[in-house]
Amino acid sequence: MAGIDRRAAIGALVPLVVTLGAIVATYVTGTTARSIETAVGSPYLIFGFFADRFPALAFAIIFVLVRLLVVAIVATRPNILFRLLLLIPAVLLVLVAALYPTFGGIIARPGFMGGGFSMLDGRITGADAGFLLGGAISGVMLGLVTGFARGLIDWSWGFTWGRLARVILAFVAYAALGAVLAWGWATFERAGALFPRAPLTIIETIGLIGLIIVASAPQIVVAALSDAARRD
Repeated sequence: MAGIDRRAAIGALVPLVVTLGAIVATYVTGTTARSIETAVGSPYLIFGFFADRFPALAFAIIFVLVRLLVVAIVATRPNILFRLLLLIPAVLLVLVAALYPTFGGIIARPGFMGGGFSMLDGRITGADAGFLLGGAISGVMLGLVTGFARGLIDWSWGFTWGRLARVILAFVAYAALGAVLAWGWATFERAGALFPRAPLTIIETIGLIGLIIVASAPQIVVAALSDAARRD
């Protein structure tokens, strides 16, 4: 398995930098779910329970979308102009999976069910363990959707043991991403966080930045290994 070089490290870190910038922009502009709905003005963009309970998922979606852009740039097949064209349906696939029929889509729902979400009272049973398990399931769902989207862009298909190892590591990293974000935001919520119903506070912003850094660290390492191996 190829080692991580400087170019691969920079490409893997770009999604994190953009995501952290999105968090800061959300704080500076005072963005809330209501302000987004008003700005978009579409009946198809519906926030709800999953937006209230797992708003950190929105920043995970930004992370993977930027990662898809990086893949479109660094991949070798097909032609780069075709890859950039294919990026459009790939992005739409992730957005539909994350936002239809409401925020969370097919990504958050299986996670909350697996984590012990009660349809009767809208609560998570099992407390921290429920959030960790549910978040991990949501992370794996995000990984599956992103994998299909990536397959549209990067045509370097084929089997090698190194590639299989990286795929397994990627799903472990996605599970960690979802688990850390779900559990971390539940902790913030218990401490009084009201985002996205209310704007982020400075404390919540700093906490969310730290949460994203910790949650995405395994994903960044796997992405850097993948990019380095592509050129090996």
